[in-house]
Amino acid sequence: MNMKYMNIFLFSLCSLCLTGCNDDNEIFFEDLTSNETLDRVHPNNRDQPYPREEHELFVNPAPLIVPGTLRGEDEFLEFELSQDNSFPKTGTYRSGKLNWDLYNVHEELATGDWYWRFRKVDAKDNAGIWSEVYKFTVTGKEPVFVTPKFEVFKQNIPTGYPRINCFLEEDINNVSPISNTHPEYKDLINRTQGTLSKTLPQDNPHVGMESLANDVRYYLYTSWKLTQEQKYNDKILEFGKVLINYGISDEQLKKYSNFEVGGIVDIVSLCYDVCQESLTEDEKTKAEALILKIVNYYYRSYTGRIENHIFENHTWQIVLRNMTQGALVICQEYPEAMNALYYFYELWTGRAPASGFNRDGAWQNGISYFGTNCYTLYWMPMLFSHITGTDFLEHPWYKNAGKAVAYSWLPGSGNCSFGDGTEKWMTEPGRVQVGFMDFLARETGDSYATWYVKECATMLKTNLDLRLYRIAQGDADYTAPELGENDFENFIWHKDIGEGVAHSNMSDINSNLSLAFRSSPFGSGSHTLADQNSFKLLYKGRSVYINAGYYQNFSDKHNLLQYRNTRGHNTIMINNIGQPFTTRAYGNLCRGLNGDNIAYFLGDASNAYCGISEYSMWQSSFANAGISQTPEYGFGDNPLNNYRRHIFMLRPNKVVIYDDLGADESATWQWLLHSPVEFHIAGNKATTSYSTDRGSFTSVAQIYSEHTPQITVTDEWFPGGEPDKPADVAKQWHLTANFGPCMTNRILTIIQVTDNGVVEDIWQVNNRFTLGDWNIEAEMDGNKPAAITITNKETSTSFGYGDVEIMVDGTPYKRQQENSSVLYDNVHGTMQVQEIVDRPLQSTRALK
Repeated sequence: MNMKYMNIFLFSLCSLCLTGCNDDNEIFFEDLTSNETLDRVHPNNRDQPYPREEHELFVNPAPLIVPGTLRGEDEFLEFELSQDNSFPKTGTYRSGKLNWDLYNVHEELATGDWYWRFRKVDAKDNAGIWSEVYKFTVTGKEPVFVTPKFEVFKQNIPTGYPRINCFLEEDINNVSPISNTHPEYKDLINRTQGTLSKTLPQDNPHVGMESLANDVRYYLYTSWKLTQEQKYNDKILEFGKVLINYGISDEQLKKYSNFEVGGIVDIVSLCYDVCQESLTEDEKTKAEALILKIVNYYYRSYTGRIENHIFENHTWQIVLRNMTQGALVICQEYPEAMNALYYFYELWTGRAPASGFNRDGAWQNGISYFGTNCYTLYWMPMLFSHITGTDFLEHPWYKNAGKAVAYSWLPGSGNCSFGDGTEKWMTEPGRVQVGFMDFLARETGDSYATWYVKECATMLKTNLDLRLYRIAQGDADYTAPELGENDFENFIWHKDIGEGVAHSNMSDINSNLSLAFRSSPFGSGSHTLADQNSFKLLYKGRSVYINAGYYQNFSDKHNLLQYRNTRGHNTIMINNIGQPFTTRAYGNLCRGLNGDNIAYFLGDASNAYCGISEYSMWQSSFANAGISQTPEYGFGDNPLNNYRRHIFMLRPNKVVIYDDLGADESATWQWLLHSPVEFHIAGNKATTSYSTDRGSFTSVAQIYSEHTPQITVTDEWFPGGEPDKPADVAKQWHLTANFGPCMTNRILTIIQVTDNGVVEDIWQVNNRFTLGDWNIEAEMDGNKPAAITITNKETSTSFGYGDVEIMVDGTPYKRQQENSSVLYDNVHGTMQVQEIVDRPLQSTRALK
């Protein structure tokens, strides 16, 4: 048996044994990765306590998290935290009994070493033996984000109604009722009319609850609050009464999707909140019972699981907000609801807004699915901030979100993001994302968000989910300072999620070249794809090179074999095998540098080609599709041991890619490129010509290696991976440059994008390539250390990687660190030297 899988098996067996152990035995976790490289950066389901000595903290204070395998359903945990490992009575934080596996201190931790431990407590308050003591260090460099204890929130919950949008009620009252001349009035009323005509069957009202909940919130509720016309309130009451009187059975709770059940809670709690005077006492009691039943069901299913799961999309997108809303409206009458609310508050504090291990402001699942989270990302912090008096938008993720969205999805452009659904937005930002940027501009004074919304003013007026918030805020201008010329750096590096974007001139979309690159520690799976070390390229906001395929289904054949599969991305396969769908298949965007003339990223995907997915969800998906995770479909064992991709933008119109590849045995290598238009091949040259609403342009990619490739092009999908609805999708073209067999390979690719189709000739002499003012020297011999230098004789720009010298003002630059990347370029008007080595992975997994 493969040792990686043997260790997983042994740990699972160990966990089962520990769960059944007598409380007299001390709790230990075996360090099963001690003799291995890191098998994943973020565990899909936590199997080791966090944080430990090897962990670099993401925020101060860090949550203390225990795997969910220890605590039984009717058991509790107690935590202790201290700077003294004897845990004295004074100076030790104590959690008290918690029926979940996460503890937030709610105070900034002093710099230095900290120690913590936990123990089980049964329902009769019998305490077990303390676990081993874990140590971590606060360096003082961590961003600080402190929230109040739940008691503060609890004491300040409004006692009256309405309370769901208590943070907005005063603003609503100041503008309501709005005039029918309001610029958004007509669209709001027209959309609401369709919901007014809907009815729910008395005998089976649960169908379509997710969609109906959106209609009730975005249309009926918003129209009621802004116009005060009774018919909208009456319709909310009608829907609520049907659901209240019908109820929900235990079988239905288990059978329905969490989105559907969340929709029921959403509608009923909203009705309960705004229709207090219209509901009878019996109806109120039934509503409370229905809400409590669902909230308790999800509370029990969440505790111990959501704290420890790295993704869990539906929960964070919608359902946690639904359950928080439900618990909020009845918590003062029902202690169980207050307890659930306590957990939801602590869960958000410890693991939100984006897994708890992401400060980038970008979404690890991509900017398309980010839109599904936007309302929750607005409502939860606004509620918590208003009730506690502490600004939950001070989290570093929110501080970075305005810039992250702006750089990843420019106004008037397709997006520079990865993951499910990003191909659907080809020409301009989505209205949900624009609405969220308006929220950030108003609440945080973010200059990038302000610039963005002004550029997307027309789109903003069509935003639905934050329309009530936006209109209630009035027409006051944004307070953020205007962005200056130097604020548009044309470069962003999302270090936590492993994505980077470089632009040639982001303030002028009609001339802008956009390069996006992904090598992510979150791996693949969920709404991320098997695309480590892949890139996308746009020009004038329109696609040049794309991810291939269409998101029609989460896990059908097209998804598994083309769209999600590595073969659908601009990266590498080895022996026609790609990356599996698992957090083990991680990358590392380990370097990034930027100057006026060169932008640079280095991604390491050497760990991403790790066999097959071990998760039962994907195993079932393959079985249901009638296919297997075998080499014929692009999965399985392979000899890859090195895949480092250096990718450059040479502004204004060139991209250079230098791939450093290695294997344990001779192998074939597939270099992949995808386009929405046909490739025309001439030798090593692939030309694509585009006709868009912003004019025509041409891209030419030239591929160099010591191993001559066989270049093939097709507009056919991988056999068996055709889309389910072929009439709904356009053809795409797929280029494969086949190399080998060989154990090592170096591939240099030079891309030029021009308006007139005329590109500069590339002159090659051995390892030196010259085009225009640019000189590139790349080590192409796989038996020698990888190295590349890029210089521009006109600007004096120089880049060097490996054991090579670059010239700085006519003098050889002496490296400060071995094998570093060095860039000498203009930065804000001054020629500067930047030097970088690999950024270590910031793991939440146990390393030793």
